[in-house]
Amino acid sequence: MKRFAQTIFFVAVVVALVAIAYFYVSTRNSRIADEPVRSRVLEASSKTDLEQSPAGAATGEPATSSIPLEPNETLLDLYSFNLDFDDEEEQILVIRESDDPKGIIKVVLADYSQFNRKWTRSWKGSTLVTKNKTFQVSVSDLIGDHNLNIVCTGMNDANEQTMTIYWKSQELDQKLGTTFLTVFEQAGSAVIVEASERPDSYKLGQSNADSWPISVWKADATAGNYLDQLKELWRWSFTDKAYVLISTESIPGASIARKKAESILDGTVDTFKLFLDGTWYKEAIDPLSQAALFITFQSRDESLLFSGDGLIEVYGWENSNPTRYGLYIASRNQSVRNLRRLMDIELASADSINIRVFQDYRIKADISGKWDGRYRKLGAEIATVFKRLPAMATTGAVDISGEYESDDGIKLVLDNATYRIEAVSGVQTGSIAVYMLDGKTILDMRQTPVSGGSPQRRSWIAQTTVKNERDGTIRKLLTLQEVRIGILGIEPSQDQPIVYKKLEN
Repeated sequence: MKRFAQTIFFVAVVVALVAIAYFYVSTRNSRIADEPVRSRVLEASSKTDLEQSPAGAATGEPATSSIPLEPNETLLDLYSFNLDFDDEEEQILVIRESDDPKGIIKVVLADYSQFNRKWTRSWKGSTLVTKNKTFQVSVSDLIGDHNLNIVCTGMNDANEQTMTIYWKSQELDQKLGTTFLTVFEQAGSAVIVEASERPDSYKLGQSNADSWPISVWKADATAGNYLDQLKELWRWSFTDKAYVLISTESIPGASIARKKAESILDGTVDTFKLFLDGTWYKEAIDPLSQAALFITFQSRDESLLFSGDGLIEVYGWENSNPTRYGLYIASRNQSVRNLRRLMDIELASADSINIRVFQDYRIKADISGKWDGRYRKLGAEIATVFKRLPAMATTGAVDISGEYESDDGIKLVLDNATYRIEAVSGVQTGSIAVYMLDGKTILDMRQTPVSGGSPQRRSWIAQTTVKNERDGTIRKLLTLQEVRIGILGIEPSQDQPIVYKKLEN
């Protein structure tokens, strides 16, 4: 009897342990499944683009939607924003419905509920955009009430720029979840938010600010001139809970000859790309000054060059769409693949254009608007000023071979083809080349690669002098000033020169 009771007790203990383990694992898996999914921004691209720059290269894992898509929905892009200033970001899914004959781009808001501990589809909105490569989503407080608006921009099939603005409903029904109202939706030759600086009281959250007006430029169908336009001014109205049309102004286009405009603006991309080919400088800045800005269009190799502040940024010319007065270009930085620039270019005269550059809001880089403005083509007369004699390297440099030592104990050994640096941090070796450039002796040092890495190259201006020591001896000195060798010749760095004393054998 006693043995039977022990057996029953043992079996009961085993069953209890199994039950506890089961419920623990089930609860843990449920908790993990309910946690919000962290996803990066996914940018729609072609197969070729994905092969050149893998979509998961930045994070090592693909971006995924936190909510399931409907059977007729195709995910084109994905953004993450914090729209309600809580602990979690919301996802904005850019989708296209397969059963929509117009192919309109739509957005879906996925929100994470702390109460239910799961993602939900809380809202869906439509736009006027049909060309998905021009589509862009940003969030900004346009109204000035400290609530973020969802702003969707892009182009439609008529090659018009479009803008749709959503405003978070203030009569929020907790049962229905988050709802956004369409408060502005227009298409035209250009749609521009007239942003301005806001007071410190607004930035500190102490007061609201004036809303930003929106200008919409449209063709004037009633005018005789091909370039005449109508400028509509839209302002926010709390009474109407929407942007309302305030005024319409007629803008004559007599500044551009009709015949010239029609030959350039024939509605095809190739014609306007051919007109753009070449270098353009910003009119507001002297092209010969250090602050000059240049944009070079190279349609042959599909690239754009932004030159200014001593730097050249190279962008790939990915996509072009004709507009009524010019071209809308989508480009991508060749070095930072996630950085895009969308350019709205309009013809101003036979040799000038107006350019507006829209940065990709997912990378907060260069949002100063410095590239916006009127540009004039760099003519042959001005171009001759920029011509420089090529910097030619020659042999016959000064012999600087030998053993040297600096004041801090670093030893430098130079011979005809190699160098060796001995310091506390270790030993560095490599090859050298000594030549004359612009009347100066240049020491070019190329470090031997370590562990299969790429070779490091450094260039120096080498000067030899002599110094009389107190004991009457004459000491030879080698002074090295680091420089950069470029198409303009020698560009010295800001680092202090290094002085070595030659060691006598």
